[in-house]
Amino acid sequence: MSRFKHFLSWLALVAAMTGTCGQAAATPLGYHVDIDTATLGSGPAFLELYFMGLDGAPAATAIVSSLTGALDGAADLTGTVVGTGPFVFGNAGGGGDLVQAIQLGGKFSFDVSFTMAPGDIGTTFGWALFDATHYLGADGDLGNLFLQPFAPTGQQILVAAPSTRVSSLTTIPEPSTAALVLVAMLAMAAWRGREARRF
Repeated sequence: MSRFKHFLSWLALVAAMTGTCGQAAATPLGYHVDIDTATLGSGPAFLELYFMGLDGAPAATAIVSSLTGALDGAADLTGTVVGTGPFVFGNAGGGGDLVQAIQLGGKFSFDVSFTMAPGDIGTTFGWALFDATHYLGADGDLGNLFLQPFAPTGQQILVAAPSTRVSSLTTIPEPSTAALVLVAMLAMAAWRGREARRF
């Protein structure tokens, strides 16, 4: 009977940790974007990333890392964006813009995370593909993330990035989520190992 109570206490601990993980994951640290240009033919094109703050928007940053794919040369940066990877965008003075020359036909991806100060005016992060004459994969942006510092915690980023044949977006959970899951799994493994040695 005491082993059963011991097991129940461990089970309660794991359940509590899992519940905390769900709360931590409610506000993702960032997002991972995949872009597949296989259906768009081949040849040169451009990937554009932009971070645009409306007039009076509180300070916010977008950090773009792990930009991969068939990139042609260095990115062209304008406005308040700096770096060579990761790239740090600011929203002051209207924001910043990155245009990267690419070769169509393969897959591209990047991660983006945000910081924002409290306020009541938003900022937009968007991504698009285009060539010399028109947008590719969509009639405009492939996706947008709207920062809403005035919204309740957990709802401050509005996703307008539907999965399409060209682009998809997934959330990157906070590091604390993965850490709590790992701790729970290790605790259960240790408990099972201890119980196995007793018999």
